[in-house]
Amino acid sequence: MLKEAAKPVWSLNEFDKPLLTASYFGFMPVAAPRISEADLEAVKHCGEHPYFDAAEKAALIRSYVDNNFASLSHPLALVYKRKAGRLPAGRQGYSLHFIGASTGIAEAALIRAALSILSEEGHKNLRVDINSIGDKDSIALYERELASYVRKFGGSLNPELKESLRQDPWNIFRREEEEIIQLRGAAPSSLSYLSSASRIHFKEVLEYLESLGVDFRLEPSLVGERNHCSHAIFAVKSIENEAEHVLATGYRYSRLTRKLGLKKEIPMAGVSIFSGVKDAARRIYKQLPKPKFYLVQLGREAKMKTLTLIENLRENHIPVHHFLGKDKLAAQLSSAEALRVSYLIIIGHKEALDGTATIRNIQTRAQDTIPISILPQYLKKISL
Repeated sequence: MLKEAAKPVWSLNEFDKPLLTASYFGFMPVAAPRISEADLEAVKHCGEHPYFDAAEKAALIRSYVDNNFASLSHPLALVYKRKAGRLPAGRQGYSLHFIGASTGIAEAALIRAALSILSEEGHKNLRVDINSIGDKDSIALYERELASYVRKFGGSLNPELKESLRQDPWNIFRREEEEIIQLRGAAPSSLSYLSSASRIHFKEVLEYLESLGVDFRLEPSLVGERNHCSHAIFAVKSIENEAEHVLATGYRYSRLTRKLGLKKEIPMAGVSIFSGVKDAARRIYKQLPKPKFYLVQLGREAKMKTLTLIENLRENHIPVHHFLGKDKLAAQLSSAEALRVSYLIIIGHKEALDGTATIRNIQTRAQDTIPISILPQYLKKISL
């Protein structure tokens, strides 16, 4: 959550429940960027994919530049309602973006917030399918191997399917003809071709999912769109009576930033939520919660527990300020001072291992260390 003075001019003055839920995880509600003809032209090489909307990402990158978002503190987290024209009639969807973080905290925050939004919408039995295609070198290596596999084992395909895979071997994951499904079953996995850096990144994302207690599975066929997706790609699904319904997809699209004219590549990751109740059923809020606590996390173990703690506090209607993605204590304390909070919630290495949190009164410097399991009740007493 950003301090009031830092809000851009296109921030919002009223919010529905999904925007409110996202704000607990630090996502700032903003107006959706308008997709222009220039945006569509800039990403025409990316093709049309319902779950991997390059045009929307291009519009956000352009808005990032036009509104000078680079001047805001990073990592920067944004959320907005998706344009109705890109969704089923009468429905509302949302996009969440985490900008400026190259580590797995970006994917973890997006997944945790998306799960919370979907749960609040009434969706049950949620599962995260996830895969990684890695960085550009990993993608190039994998594409060569995939093309070789198709040439070697696709000889029995009909001419139309052969031509489709010749033009783009990634179509093996998009087409649903029976011959393609059988060929896909033995296709090489992108995980086998990840660079060392990409392996480390994907391992970190999986560690976050394990720490969150999220139900997830590896899905080799989840490869995204080769011209702008990279690294971890995930889909949130509802599982009902053995039927699977995709409710959200997310991935990194940092590669687009240089192609759209930025001088250097900016880490950008996003998740698009496709399932929402009709607008008429939504309650509108005039303001976001105003936290009186600032959550400080120090060290790897503490960071792994942060998102679970934020979700627990959200369920108890306790908002907290935080700076996910920032590791240094000085940066977090500076942010807390600017926000003029009354209390710090500190989780360091020792607290993370002990399952505790230290609550410090900023004015008196008095502090208590208590079990995380009773933290919501403790903070509610302070708030009275």
